[in-house]
Amino acid sequence: MRIICLFFALHFTACQTIPAPQPIIDVHRHAPLASSQNKMNGPDEMLSNLRVSNVALAIVSVTSQEQLNLWNSVESSRLLLGVMMPCPRNLAKPLFDCFPATEGLPDLNWLRHEIENGSIGALHEMMFNYDGTPPNSPKMAQYWALAEELGVPVGVHSWSGPPKGESIRANQHCCPNYNGEMGNPMKMRAVLNRHTKLKVWLQHVGSDGEERPELWEETLKLLSDFPNVYVDLSITNSVLPIELYEVALNRLIEAGFGDRIMLGSDNISLHLILTRLQSLKSISAQQRRAILYGNAARFLELD
Repeated sequence: MRIICLFFALHFTACQTIPAPQPIIDVHRHAPLASSQNKMNGPDEMLSNLRVSNVALAIVSVTSQEQLNLWNSVESSRLLLGVMMPCPRNLAKPLFDCFPATEGLPDLNWLRHEIENGSIGALHEMMFNYDGTPPNSPKMAQYWALAEELGVPVGVHSWSGPPKGESIRANQHCCPNYNGEMGNPMKMRAVLNRHTKLKVWLQHVGSDGEERPELWEETLKLLSDFPNVYVDLSITNSVLPIELYEVALNRLIEAGFGDRIMLGSDNISLHLILTRLQSLKSISAQQRRAILYGNAARFLELD
C-alpha cells in the first residue's frame, strides 16, 4: 500500500491509504528481429516501459548470441529471456531472423549451456506457422526433450496467425513456407503425449475471432487433457474488437480454465490492453488479478 499525506495549516495532517498498482507478468514480448525496420526497442527502453506499467516480469524472446548478451547485460530481474525457433526464412538477407549460422534453430549444446547457467529461461516463441514446420517434426524432437528435462516453459505460436502483408509478413521477403494450419492446437497433441511433463502456453488464442470454431474446440480439448497447458490472448486482447476479447475470456472461464489465462502483450501497448481488460464488466477483480499475475506466477513456479 502507499500512504499519501496532505499537510494543512495548524499542523493538521490528513493521510489517505490507496492500493499499490497491480503487479503484472507479461509472458509474451520480443527483442527486435534482425530484419525489423524498428530496432530501437532495446532493453533499456523496454525496461522503462515495464516499470511504468508495474510489470514485475516479462518473457522476452532473443534471436542470437549477440542479442542474448545485450539483453543479459542490463541485469534486470524483470526479464526472463527465451529463444525464438524455428526461425522464419527470408528470400533476402538476412536469410534467417534468428540463429542464421544454424539455419533458424539454436545449437542444442549451446542452448543447454545457456539454460543451465540461467541466461535463458524459456523457449519462446515457437514459430511453426512462419516456418511451415509441424511441432512434431523430427527436427524439433531434441528441443522438446531438452525443455522437458530442464523444466523450461515453452511458448507456442498458435491459431492461424497474420494474413500476408501484416505483422512480420509485411516484409515481402518473409516466410515463403508460411502455413497457418501449423498453429492448430491439435498439432501439439502428439508432442504433449510424448512429453507429459512439458509446460506449454498457447499464444494468440482467440486471434481468429469467431471465424474458426474448430480452433476453439481444439484449444479447449488440449486444456482439458493437459493441465500443464496455459494460454495467452495476445492480439485478441488488443487488436481485435473488444467484444471478441470479452467473448474469448468468458469462453475460457466458463469452461473452467480461468486459472490458466496469462497476460501476453506481444509488444503492443500495455496501457491499451490493461484499459480494455479493466473495462470488461463480466470479468471480476479476482479474475483480473489472476490473469495479470497469479496464473503466470504459478505456471512459472515463482517464489
